[in-house]
Formats: sequence, structure tokens, C-alpha cells
Amino acid sequence: MIKPQDIAEFYRTIYYSIIFSAVILILCACPFSSPYKLDKEASIPVDEMLLGKWATMIADRRGNQQPVKMILSKKNKLEYNIDFTGKFNDLIRYKIVSDDSISGSAYMSIVANRQFLNIEIKGQTYITALIYRNDTLSLMPLADGFTAKYIKSDSQLRNAVEVHVRNWEYPRFDEQFSLKEMVRVN
Repeated sequence: MIKPQDIAEFYRTIYYSIIFSAVILILCACPFSSPYKLDKEASIPVDEMLLGKWATMIADRRGNQQPVKMILSKKNKLEYNIDFTGKFNDLIRYKIVSDDSISGSAYMSIVANRQFLNIEIKGQTYITALIYRNDTLSLMPLADGFTAKYIKSDSQLRNAVEVHVRNWEYPRFDEQFSLKEMVRVN
């Protein structure tokens, strides 16, 4: 005979399993943002080859293809202005979108022989791998769960990214927010 306590325990287990799964999905579906940067200050000169207008198509959560454009311009010798335009319905919850555009600044850092942009938007820094090859440009933001460490400084962030990149065959990028193989446009 099944006891009422057993039924209650069964439903409680299911309830906590659903909550736990939802939390894991939410944490894994966010780009990593931080008040810290890979380098405290910009030190690598702007790469003139990266400047210009870039475009690609992205899929929203429903699978609908949407065009996204990125304009990368020179802010000064060491920093970029970075502007994105497109339909960013999936980003509205992050409060970084205004009128279908996102604007910020960025500078380059090198970690484990890979290029990363420290993109600052509304006081938060997004760490994004930059891959430029065959005249295409990809921005691959680190996923929020790329490290289990609690980051409390620029140097701790740099160390966590270096360990992550060196030890994973495929680093954890946030695929939902990646801009892959952007091409130059007018």
C-alpha cells in the first residue's frame, strides 16, 4: 500500500527536479558578463583590418532568421566603438537594447594566443573571442557557466579564461549570442 507521505515525497522530488533543471537552463543560456576585464586597460593597437560594417544572419529562439549588422570603428589608438543593429528580442531581458540597437566600446586582449574583445555595454563587460579568417569575422561570447570560480578581479578573470581556453578542446561559448562568419557589407 502506498502511503500519503510517499506520494508527497514523490511530487516534491519532481518539483525540485524541475526547478533545478530550469535554473541550469537559465544559467547556461546567458552570455558571461562581469564588472571585470581581461586587462585593466587597453594596450593592443586597433587592428585596421577589423574596422567596417559586418553582417550575418542569426536565429532567434523560435528559429526565425534575422539579419544583424555590426559596425566596428576606431574610438582611439587602442579602443573600438562597437554598434549592433537588428531585432534583439532575446536580449531585451538584459536591458542593453535600445531601439533595436546595442552600442558600446571594446578593446583587444590576447589570452592563450587567442584574441578576445572586452566589450563594455552599459557598465558590464562581455568577454568575446574574436576569430578573423578568410575575410569573415566571428564574435563568440563566453557562456555564463564557463567557470565555476567566483571572479573578484581583472587578474582572476584573465586566469579563469586562460585555464578554460587551455584545458577545453572546445571552449564554452554562448551559441545563442554568437555572431558567426560575418561578412563585410557597405
